[in-house]
Amino acid sequence: MTESNHCTAPHPCFPRRARTLDIHLSAIERGVVYLAVFLAPYATLRISDLFFTVSDLLFCVSLFLLIILRKISKRPLDNLTGPWIFAFMLLLIGMMVGSLVHGRPDRGIVVMAQYFFAYLILMLVLIRSDTRETYRLAAIFLFSVLLIDLHGIITFYTVGYVPSDGKGVVTGGKRLATMLRNPNLAAAINALTLPILLYFWSSGRLRYWIAVPAVVLVVGTVVLTSSNSGLFVTAISLIVFVALISTRRLVMRLSLTTVLVVAALAIFGSKDMLPQTFQKRVLGALSSGDIAEAGTFASRAELMQEALQIVSDDKIWLVGIGADQFRERSVQDAPVHNLYLLLWAEGGLVALFGWLMFAAVGFLLWLAVKRGGGDKYAAAAVLTTIAALLTIALSNPHMYARYWTIPVFLTFGLALVRLKRTHPRPDRSIWMATGETALTSPGRQPQGKGLLNP
Repeated sequence: MTESNHCTAPHPCFPRRARTLDIHLSAIERGVVYLAVFLAPYATLRISDLFFTVSDLLFCVSLFLLIILRKISKRPLDNLTGPWIFAFMLLLIGMMVGSLVHGRPDRGIVVMAQYFFAYLILMLVLIRSDTRETYRLAAIFLFSVLLIDLHGIITFYTVGYVPSDGKGVVTGGKRLATMLRNPNLAAAINALTLPILLYFWSSGRLRYWIAVPAVVLVVGTVVLTSSNSGLFVTAISLIVFVALISTRRLVMRLSLTTVLVVAALAIFGSKDMLPQTFQKRVLGALSSGDIAEAGTFASRAELMQEALQIVSDDKIWLVGIGADQFRERSVQDAPVHNLYLLLWAEGGLVALFGWLMFAAVGFLLWLAVKRGGGDKYAAAAVLTTIAALLTIALSNPHMYARYWTIPVFLTFGLALVRLKRTHPRPDRSIWMATGETALTSPGRQPQGKGLLNP
């Protein structure tokens, strides 16, 4: 029986209708995930008292549609998917064992559910094989952050601080908190998103007349937040990215630009041009060399001392005190703002090593792209994002909020789409030290140097 016979009454053409339905569902899924990524920085838009936002709900809808469409990738990170999952398992085991031993499995489940969503579910949803979708997702997240920055700066200079019961866009201390309602968080998110902006600019996908104002917007936002940690991470992002893609010509241009800017500021500028809070919190600490002047450093240092004391007193190596238990034992009733110490205290070295393995996977991806002839700008974005994330972890507690991992997965996706285009369908482990190429085409025999082997 021919196809035409299947498509005539009373035998409708089910395959054609199924394809049409798939096309419509795919379009709906793209719209949902685009909106989810756009709303991801708006963490205050929560559905309940639990940390579950409107963006999270949309990500769940996107995942559901991907499952229906059978578009879930079994290996979103290619051959590095296994190490990434192994890293999560170490984090899970460390946190849950400590929670079970100390009689608080409920807290362990809650905390690890958050990590599961941020580090595994988002990996399945955000890393795409379609190049255009990958670029769009990164561009949408970047646009969302820049829009928050623009709104924040306009509010800072036109409205200022507005007394209220909740946290505002501008704090009582004249610090820009943006719609994230937290100055340090606003600065950190900008620093973590900066590699995506630098990638689009350096790769020629963003015009100079758009990229420069965007960079100024990011830096201006960080300055208005008066965040010492945010300013430091922003500097790290700029320095690492430029160092990774630098050429002799680029270094000369940057050096000349820096000299001209410094000279202009020395002649025409004044520190009075900077916000008073920035002068007090940031410039004061830099000029005096006294880190105690850097905002809330003293209280955070005390929390770090508490964490080290707990690790020492309880002799914590493999088993910690359990998820969210540092807060219960702290004199300040707060978690230590240092993820490394927090994971060590609550989940033991197993959990800490697991989280550090996430960064190791990013480093291996950078190495694979670098040696595999992939996009060097995407490779630079990957390593810069990892460096920024590791630095941010020095001044933050548990990092399971989605805005921490979304920039990571977006830069991973940017690197992978170009790498897979160069080496389709990898069939060898990306970190095998066998001298064979890490990503090879079907039927191609490895020749010469591998991606990870000299």
